[in-house]
Parts: sequence; structure tokens; C-alpha cells
Amino acid sequence: MTARLPCDVTHLDIAACGRVSTAVLDLETAHLRREASGGGYVAEAEAEERLAAGREALASMVGLRGSDVAFCESGGAAFSRLLSGWPLGRGARIGTVSGEYGANAAVLRQLAGQRGWHLVDVPVDGLGRIVDVPVGLDLVTFPHVPSQRGIVQDVDAILRSSVPVVLDVAQSLGQVAVPAGCAGYIGTSRKWLCGPRGVGFLLADPAHEPGLTSPPTLAPTIHVGIRRFESTEAHVAGRLGLGAAVQEWSPALPLVAIDRTRELRELLTGLTSWHVVEPVTEPTAITTLAPVRGQDPVAVRRDLLAQGFLTSAVPVTRAAEQTGPILRISTAAWVTTDDLLALARTLQAT
Repeated sequence: MTARLPCDVTHLDIAACGRVSTAVLDLETAHLRREASGGGYVAEAEAEERLAAGREALASMVGLRGSDVAFCESGGAAFSRLLSGWPLGRGARIGTVSGEYGANAAVLRQLAGQRGWHLVDVPVDGLGRIVDVPVGLDLVTFPHVPSQRGIVQDVDAILRSSVPVVLDVAQSLGQVAVPAGCAGYIGTSRKWLCGPRGVGFLLADPAHEPGLTSPPTLAPTIHVGIRRFESTEAHVAGRLGLGAAVQEWSPALPLVAIDRTRELRELLTGLTSWHVVEPVTEPTAITTLAPVRGQDPVAVRRDLLAQGFLTSAVPVTRAAEQTGPILRISTAAWVTTDDLLALARTLQAT
């Protein structure tokens, strides 16, 4: 596994923010030093080949080309920018799910109100998996893996409906295989790709890109194609770091993480104080726990951190499907079986 700095906690929170490698950290630092010594725009021009290689590596993960990538400030910014530019007239029908990330759902509601779109609920099962795609949709958008539940959507089945799909891969790219064939993708650097914070991305299939409306800018953009969606004022070191993280990523890493997660779910299934939401064999590395005795996940998360375990407390506002706050554990390849046993013992006492 790629070398990383020592960690002073048992890191079980890659779904919030992964750990960059020392190589990525060194590359970012070197670029920042070059900005300081030679000027920011000079450093960016010198890094163009590396930036282009990073775009190609990222796009190849979803079957596209580097020219189909636009870097943004975050996954949320990418979602808002891409959906705002999508060519949909008044009366358009957009499919959405109850597991949509709360901030993205708010963007959809705002755009629908401004533009006369109709948001259509896509039917899901008890765990939030899409079971059918309604007829007559102009677009469907949803998270491949939601933030608040460790399930994976069957995107290939949804693509067979022939409705254009904008897929949120913030929680899936780097964790599970992402299928090619979507009209657009949005995501972030800092989670399963283990890139730096402050960088997101959007990708559009070349068949759809020409129809997208360019976002408003304070000055004319120097870019064409999908890169017209990029800000020219950018965290270039972060973009370089994302590209490097993607290039050092290996498909073996999520396989290890998912195996560890099955171990964890088996260990936690017997707890009397928490309910494991996902089936043991669900092929993701996210486990969510619903409190059985009325525990406060925020307080438990704080107590776990004090004992050396980094996890997440997901608020009820994260998605419409949530009925209460949950504790989320996300397992990376760097987590060991001993780490999981120690966590299970600690949780048993909460």
C-alpha cells in the first residue's frame, strides 16, 4: 500500500476524508514552493503536463477522456454547476431519490422552482436501492453510494432505461467500480481517492457537452469544451494532488477495504446497543449503525475519538430518507482486523 504518514488515531472515516499519501503531500508541497519562488501562473504553466495526466487518469476511471474533465472547488460545486448548465426546459421531469445528499437535493429544489422543472420521486426499496425508473423522465440523478448508507446502486440497470444519468460518485469513485455510460459525473477528491481537500470535479460525455450552458463568469473564460466550467482561479496544488492520488490508486485497495468491512459487520451484528443497517455482504466499505437505546451518535463519535477511533456522526438532515442520526464507520485498506476488534469492544460499552 502507498506510504502515508503515521496516524495518531484508528482512521475509520475515509467516507468523510481520506489520508493523502506522502508522495501526494510532497508533490503538493513542491508546487506551493514553486508558486512562492517563481509565481503562481508560472508554476501552473510548468505543471500543465502533470495536470493533463491527472485529468486522463481520472476520466479513464469512468470510460472518458481528460478533455471531458472540469475541476471544481468541491463535489457540491460540481453538482450545482453541472445541473445548472443542463439543457432542460420548463416542464422537464427530473428523477431523484430520497437518499439524495441534502445539499444537492436543495440545489435541485431551487433549480426546479426557478426553471419550472418537475422533480419525480424514483421508487426505492427499504435500503434506498432504486427498483424502477419511471417513464417519461428527461434526466435522473442520484448518488451511486449515498453518504448516509453503505449501499450501492445498480447503475447498469438504470442506464438500460435510456434516461440520461448524472451520477454522483463522491462516495463511490475509488471505493466501488463506477460504470461508464452516464451522461455526467460529479465527485470529490478527498474521500476514497485519498486526494487533497478543496478539489472536486465534473465530467460530461462528449455527446452532451455541447448542449450545456456555460456558467456565468466575471470575465471571459480562456477555456473551451467542458473546461469552460472551471474557475481560472484555482487551487492548482490540490488539482495536482488529485491527479497524483488517482494515478497511484489501485483496484486492489477497495477489495481489501470491503473484506475488512464484512469482518466489521459480522463483529457488530451481535451488539445489543446498535443496529447494523447494511447486509453483511453489501459490497461497500461503509457501515452505518442506528442506535438501539437512544444513544446520541454525535456524543458517541466524540467519545470514540477520545479513545482513538475516528468515525462520523451523520445528522438526520443528510438525506430525506433518514429517520434519525446514525454513526458511520468507513473502512480503508489501512485498517486491520485488530483495529476492528478493538472498535467492536469499545462500541459494546456504548
